[in-house]
Amino acid sequence: MYTYAFFKTPTSPLKLPSGIRGCLEIISFQGLSALVEPELKAQDLPDTDEQLIQAVLIHDQIIRSVFEQITLLPLRFGICFRSTIALSEHLARHQQDYLQKLEQFQGKTEYCLQGIPLEPTPVRTPPNPINSFSQGGREYFLAKKQLHQLQIDHQQQQAQEWQQLVNTISQTYTEIHFAQSQPNRERIYILTHRTQSPQLQEKLEQWQNQSPHWQLTIGDAIPPYHFL
Repeated sequence: MYTYAFFKTPTSPLKLPSGIRGCLEIISFQGLSALVEPELKAQDLPDTDEQLIQAVLIHDQIIRSVFEQITLLPLRFGICFRSTIALSEHLARHQQDYLQKLEQFQGKTEYCLQGIPLEPTPVRTPPNPINSFSQGGREYFLAKKQLHQLQIDHQQQQAQEWQQLVNTISQTYTEIHFAQSQPNRERIYILTHRTQSPQLQEKLEQWQNQSPHWQLTIGDAIPPYHFL
């Protein structure tokens, strides 16, 4: 059976959305529960790219919908158990660890701070003259050298600003996760209490003012994917 998430056994009914193909159910065992789609098996998952992407999106939407109602441990796409007994055995083996994590995540949500490096302000370079030994040629190569230096300075300023931002966030939040750097973006995942969302938006404005060489954005509140 396909499994979406684990959570403490709810004390009141949850509003369950539709699954990838069918209905969802809750299976409980000694204070822990799992959100499952009983009729969906691993071999039934789509195998074409388009259908697979759609299934992944539905998987994420389902977890987010239930996360609005209860603290949970989200599972990655494609997790299946052979039977109810196999699922119950898994919950029994990991009961203490899962309950401890659920207690840690109680009332908290994950936010993704994304930084996209801005391009330097375009500087006009004189057209390349045919005779590079003329006065125009010297001006051209001087302008090219200056442009290259401006690009280096811009990249150094970006690196300094990002490191300063990392230091600031590390001093402000104790639960953070740094994603692997990519050529055109940086990501920092922040785990904080739901009630701190307005303050986080205020801090984003401060961080943006301190980082003029970056475009900073904060994503929606999501389950603690990066803190499991």
